[in-house]
Amino acid sequence: MSRNIDNLRDIVHDLKTPITSIKGFVELLLQSPQKPEVTKEFYNIILDESHKLLNMINEILYSCKNQDINNINNSQEYNLNIQIGKYVKELTPLARKKNIDININSNSSDIYVSIPEDKLSRLLTNIIENAIKYNREHGKVFIDINQEQDMVFVKIRDTGIGIPEEELDKIFNKYYRSSIVENDISFEGSGLGLAIAHDIVTDYNGTISVNSKLNEYTEFVISFPASQINQIQ
Repeated sequence: MSRNIDNLRDIVHDLKTPITSIKGFVELLLQSPQKPEVTKEFYNIILDESHKLLNMINEILYSCKNQDINNINNSQEYNLNIQIGKYVKELTPLARKKNIDININSNSSDIYVSIPEDKLSRLLTNIIENAIKYNREHGKVFIDINQEQDMVFVKIRDTGIGIPEEELDKIFNKYYRSSIVENDISFEGSGLGLAIAHDIVTDYNGTISVNSKLNEYTEFVISFPASQINQIQ
């Protein structure tokens, strides 16, 4: 019974991301007139997020029917630069609310991963969203994507509130929330995002680590071995 409840909480958490994105872009459209090309771009993102939401619901229904959510998988390759650019665009409304500037840098345009797109999205969107949400007004988020020999590294660093040193070894635990935000209603969260991210990285033979300093920064470093990377020449 407890495992079913945990799975349900994970699913609800995943559904929140596209819903938050749709809500954010609709709010932007309602708040002020946009240029026609910008309006069209926002509508396309809303449509993409709606498709993502529908696909997730279909996956949930499929997994219930087959009693095994792990059956939902694919082996298609994805360009990490393109995917991260897409996730950042989806989080634009959230970043605009706090005037957060997001910088993406990569040492190659051809960095590919063979992780299912839904899991890649959950992993990276969770961490990028946190980097925005727990940042300061007019803060920055730096995303570095690098392939070094047989490893790929994604570093996501913010200029936000930070995490107490004594809590760093607990933040990947399910339902754990930092003492800094636990009693602050302005910071919504279930304590599941980083636990889900950790599970996905582990499932694909990767690692995830965190370093932080209070009131200065938090940096997550995600790495995958060469066996998970397919570079196309």
